[in-house]
Amino acid sequence: MRNFLWPDGHKACMCLTWDMDGEAAMYFRNPEEARNQLSELVQRSYGPNVGIYKILDLLEKYGIPGTFYIPGYTANLHPEAVKEILERKHPIGLHGYMHETMDRLSEEGERAMFELSLKSLKRLSGKQPILFRSPSFELNRRTPELLLDNGVQSDSSLMGDDYPYLMRVGNRRLLEIPVQWTLDDFEFWGHTKSNRQKPIADIESTYRMWKGELQSLYRLGGCFVLTMHPFVSGRSVYLDAVERLIKLGLETPGLWIASMKEVTDYCLKNTDEPFMLTRDLPSCEPINFDL
Repeated sequence: MRNFLWPDGHKACMCLTWDMDGEAAMYFRNPEEARNQLSELVQRSYGPNVGIYKILDLLEKYGIPGTFYIPGYTANLHPEAVKEILERKHPIGLHGYMHETMDRLSEEGERAMFELSLKSLKRLSGKQPILFRSPSFELNRRTPELLLDNGVQSDSSLMGDDYPYLMRVGNRRLLEIPVQWTLDDFEFWGHTKSNRQKPIADIESTYRMWKGELQSLYRLGGCFVLTMHPFVSGRSVYLDAVERLIKLGLETPGLWIASMKEVTDYCLKNTDEPFMLTRDLPSCEPINFDL
């Protein structure tokens, strides 16, 4: 077990994050279907129109930070929601422009995506975004280098450790704050036309899983990153479960409940091994071994 040193004597870290996708994903993945699926578009618009404000009130109730990853298109379509997030002092991060999955973009398309998403968030925040999460947790072989080229300091899309780590990108390094599918609300509670064959998970069983993950990562001294979506966990019955998890976190001795920006700032001030490991990215082509 690694001895990862968190600030101020904390034993582990908990980050509550939301991907405020809005309608963007529908337009990218199913542009033809989006023309005739008003119900699906309205469901997704619930996030920036309603759910986000309930989430912000919950965070304010307990005096804790959240982090919000927002597609540029959604930021432009719902600027009042983004401004409310910023006014309440929560950091925002890049999440594509139209919620594009990186593995489906050409190099030209990916560069254009970064340009649009950066302009959109800069226009509303007045700051250079330094946080990034890829839609669907997927990067391509170019993405880490493009992130660094565009001033991004941390990614939260990969699943290579229980602790933050550095990815080697040529002669540079990019901070990775790892995620996992079991800590994504959409995998349990998201219900759209495209995945209606999958049943909605029981709230209690999902909460028990998340509680178990938090307790396990706490014992390891790791980083618990919960990925949520305002159109999913912004619904009251699910937000009640999130509130229970927040209470558990606040009752856990030595657990640092932090924003992704706070984790990024802290880790990039402490990049030396063995405190922070640097990992090579897997080869995008199979290696031929001389056997």
